Amino acid sequence: MLNKLRVNFIANLLKQPFQQENELCLYLISYAFLIFCVVIHIFFLICYLVQGTKFFVFLNCGSLLVYIVAFLFFKKKKYKPVGFIISIELILYASVWAYMCDISSYIIGYFLLVIVMLTLFPYGTMKVRRNMVLIILGEITLLGIRSAHTAPSIVFSEPFTHFITMVNIYVMLIGTIIEISINTLVQFIVSGIKDGRLVELTSQIYTDPLTGLYNRRYTEIYFNTLKTQDQHICVALLDIDDFKQINDTYGHPCGDEILVFLSKFLQSNLRKTDRIFRWGGEEFLIIMENVTITDAQSVMDKLRSRLAETEIQTKQKGTLGLTVTVGVAPFDLTNPDASIEASDKHLYIGKRNGKNQVVI
Repeated sequence: MLNKLRVNFIANLLKQPFQQENELCLYLISYAFLIFCVVIHIFFLICYLVQGTKFFVFLNCGSLLVYIVAFLFFKKKKYKPVGFIISIELILYASVWAYMCDISSYIIGYFLLVIVMLTLFPYGTMKVRRNMVLIILGEITLLGIRSAHTAPSIVFSEPFTHFITMVNIYVMLIGTIIEISINTLVQFIVSGIKDGRLVELTSQIYTDPLTGLYNRRYTEIYFNTLKTQDQHICVALLDIDDFKQINDTYGHPCGDEILVFLSKFLQSNLRKTDRIFRWGGEEFLIIMENVTITDAQSVMDKLRSRLAETEIQTKQKGTLGLTVTVGVAPFDLTNPDASIEASDKHLYIGKRNGKNQVVI
């Protein structure tokens, strides 16, 4: 279940036009922190409404307005400003709270969240983030000095003070855990996206976009998988008869329909273990494992005969007929090119001898 969710999430991220890994990291982190901070402020807003502390009700309402602005930046894909808005809001909120109520409730633990965030995630240059950390440390020092010499402006009841203290501790711990976990999760997801994009790119490189079959580039990779196997293998090179005439007479869109039909015909009439490649133009390369040359000839001749008897329904020009010529040769694992060249020679012998036949 978790793997399925991860795959779906990564599939959705693949649709996003991220230019670099940093942008993806900022997207994920910004999104997670926006949700986390909004939930915390809504919780505090409810607490202060129940407590009847208007100052902190307005303060949390102000924070939520700040996060609305942050969401607007997020929607515009300006992730770095989002990070700074989150950092500055946390610093100001914690500073105002500590200034009004002193630091005994662990409110300055929120500064830790900002320091961890600035340390782990690339919201700005290293110099900017380092300066922000120094500012935070200075702010903590000043608030500590003030708290030691000045009575708080707002005093809560003892039970509510204990409650807020416990909440702040949990927020600090959970927030820190989330930050560290997000850093690990980001790398995990980035890895998955890279894998996904690699699969997508590999598909584009090694798959023919029209027929969906493997293309000529993939044959070398496939041949390497056969080199450790000790078995009878045959190669067949299949060519559509008079395909140029089909294109010239009916047009290239009709020719494309023929190619798509033939690719599906080959897939449905050959074994699942047989590998079919679009070799180029109207040529298809077929690799058949565990067959003798006689068996391969028989299989291809039955396929050729069945195709010649099939009426092809095209959107462009109605019903058409189709024949193919096939050259078959044993496949030498040590010299694939020579084997394909041999099947190609047999193919052209068949073309010269009248087409619509299989030659070994």
